[in-house]
Amino acid sequence: MSSVKLPVVPPFIRRSVLSPLAAYPDVLLLDIHFDEAHFAPDLFDTLNILLPARLHKAVNKRRAEYLASRYGLQQALATLGIEKFVLHNDEDRAPLWPAGIRGSLSHTHQRICALLTRRRDVLPGIDCEQMMAEEPALEMAQMIVNPAENRLLERLELSFACALTVVFSAKESLYKAIWPELRRFMDFSAAEVVGWDSLNKQITLRLTETFSGEFYAGRAFTVEVELQPDTVLTWVIGLQASSA
Repeated sequence: MSSVKLPVVPPFIRRSVLSPLAAYPDVLLLDIHFDEAHFAPDLFDTLNILLPARLHKAVNKRRAEYLASRYGLQQALATLGIEKFVLHNDEDRAPLWPAGIRGSLSHTHQRICALLTRRRDVLPGIDCEQMMAEEPALEMAQMIVNPAENRLLERLELSFACALTVVFSAKESLYKAIWPELRRFMDFSAAEVVGWDSLNKQITLRLTETFSGEFYAGRAFTVEVELQPDTVLTWVIGLQASSA
């Protein structure tokens, strides 16, 4: 499958593209760009997406994100033969994907990204983030990285704020990939950066503690990184131990 441009709703949803990952062509990356300024509540009726009761009093930003993500996912899942599916959330707010689908979802300012696959041996995780400013990055660094990671970031050609945003996003991607299997909280110290390949835009994360027989201290994961002027996108494809 090559990249597919999905139906858009201008001027609200400006771009929606579904593309296979280069290394995993049976895993699809959905990338949606929308304009919150052009959101209107009646778009829920126009697009036949039900507004959940919990969002009836939410601000427009939250409702716009919800509508753009659910409409875009509905179109993407239709390419996989799943018609008119609207994604809901579990009690822990984790997405409830349709039977036979594994997925991961993230959003930041006016952008939504997701991974979708029918592969049962794949653990997908994705995260997109607005680029941190320098001062907040310095204030947050101690929460996100340990001293060894901090020294590694300071040696990079990237600004410290950009590098820290990448690490923050990468760890979020990894936790999203692992969460459906473990259903337990992990803080940023549960994984550490042990490799940074600027040429191939990849970093390596290693678990620092054992969560299960499959997710053990020392297990490494490769995280793909896409940098844009104001956003960072990362994703990880974990393979279940029995299939690795």
